Amino acid sequence: MKRAFAGLRHHTLVAALLFLLLLVLLYNLGGWGLVETSEARYAEISREMLLSGDWLYPHLLGIQHFHKPPITYMISAAGMGLFGVNEFGVRFFLQISLLAQALLVYRIARELFQSRKIAFTALVIYVTLPAVLIAARNLTTDSFLATFELLAIWAWMKYKPSKKPSWLYLFYLALALAFLTKGPVGLIFPVLVVLGYRVKGANARPSLMHHLVGLSLFLILSASWYVYLMWQNRQFVDYFLLNHIVKRYTSPETFGRSQPWWFYLAFIPVLSLPWSAMLLLHLPALRKLVPEQKRLFVLWLLVPLLFFSFSSSKLILYVLPMLAGIALLISWLLYQLTANELRIISRITFVYLGLVVLGLVLLRFLPLGYTVPLPLVLFAVLMLGVLYLLWRYMRQSIQQVVAAVLAFTIFLIPLSTHILGANAVQMNSSRAVANLIREENLQGRTIVVYDRLLPSLAFALNKDIVSVSDQHHSLKRETQFETGNAWRNHLLRIQDRQDSTRLRELLNSQAVLVSKRELPANRNWLRSQLLHSRQVGVWMVYY
Repeated sequence: MKRAFAGLRHHTLVAALLFLLLLVLLYNLGGWGLVETSEARYAEISREMLLSGDWLYPHLLGIQHFHKPPITYMISAAGMGLFGVNEFGVRFFLQISLLAQALLVYRIARELFQSRKIAFTALVIYVTLPAVLIAARNLTTDSFLATFELLAIWAWMKYKPSKKPSWLYLFYLALALAFLTKGPVGLIFPVLVVLGYRVKGANARPSLMHHLVGLSLFLILSASWYVYLMWQNRQFVDYFLLNHIVKRYTSPETFGRSQPWWFYLAFIPVLSLPWSAMLLLHLPALRKLVPEQKRLFVLWLLVPLLFFSFSSSKLILYVLPMLAGIALLISWLLYQLTANELRIISRITFVYLGLVVLGLVLLRFLPLGYTVPLPLVLFAVLMLGVLYLLWRYMRQSIQQVVAAVLAFTIFLIPLSTHILGANAVQMNSSRAVANLIREENLQGRTIVVYDRLLPSLAFALNKDIVSVSDQHHSLKRETQFETGNAWRNHLLRIQDRQDSTRLRELLNSQAVLVSKRELPANRNWLRSQLLHSRQVGVWMVYY
């Protein structure tokens, strides 16, 4: 009875924490504009999908865009279907995905370590990792992908000792959803965990029939979108297999995301602070892991690190599931340390958090170009006060460290939304341009953007725009899959005589021209019929 009551109390604590996190994550979620380029691109594709009702052929600014499968766009479009075409709607399910990941990390830790304390600590560590929070506040495929990958990992860990078919089918279903979110890369982490996870005393034999059925389910679902498109157009065979698998991994020029080989070695620790420092300071303690756990973490952490480090295309969020493994490892590690080691960790953690808060306060006073309103400075001072109380009155232990970082994160999330909203230009957002267009009652006119791909403006105005291609690489669009000429209403190439003539007609008939900085001298003819101009940050608006 006592154990059952303790278990109920523990589950209530987990539920309460997740509910608190939900409230904090949803606060002012639409308070800042879409960030160019990735978030704006995903959001605009989702908007066009919602408005067109075409769920199989993603479009970006009126042109088909097949860089990713449609799951992320579908989920984001569903958010806007619930809450409207706005930043809150398009980001809503990202927050749900973060909570789902947190719960899955908790469940995986329970399976792996058979300890409620370690599992709860792993949950807190995961939701307080800076890279994890960035993934949930900036729309890309990575947060949804990590959710499906962690779901597959948890399902396999539940299946392995029991051999219940329902867990096996959930595993294959989650794999299929991961594949439909980002392609073959979605299989890397779950497959490595399958290879590495061992359970002592699991005597039940796996059913070959259930594996065949589950594998068939995976193949049918995961390949459905790709096979359909390749059946419709044979060009997709080379496009998917060569451009988006081989070239993405081997050619740094293909997607412009080349980074040095040490990119992940440098940035994973930085974007995992302060927890990564605890791990690095106590690496020798990892020898206490049992052989089965060592094998698992080598395959979960080191093998993907090598794989992604050799890839020519690198972004920190590509390795988001690795951070779940790091959270699990650190949560276990903390319970292996002595009281003296925990006191040292506690001091370092509080100093680090205090310095970060002071840095936020100093942003208002240093000439760095960032705007921090006075109420936010007072809020940061309150954060310092809470940290002091935790330091002063809570016993120096794992609970004190966990409470401090969690409190810091709960304060930081709402604070960051207002800082982002007050610094739209620095955040590479065009919301201020959209606001100017509305203030001047220009939203009914044709919006023309010179030599930049600017999906955030189309999203903010909830209308199609016309892009004018001159020199910039972002407007080298993939038009090979277009079957008609409708796309030419959305993209005009200034060097093309027919497009240039059409552009003159557009600008002579009630249009708004948006340019990053002043127009080049040889393109001033574009504004010859536009008598007014306003500057908004780096953007010039002619009307």
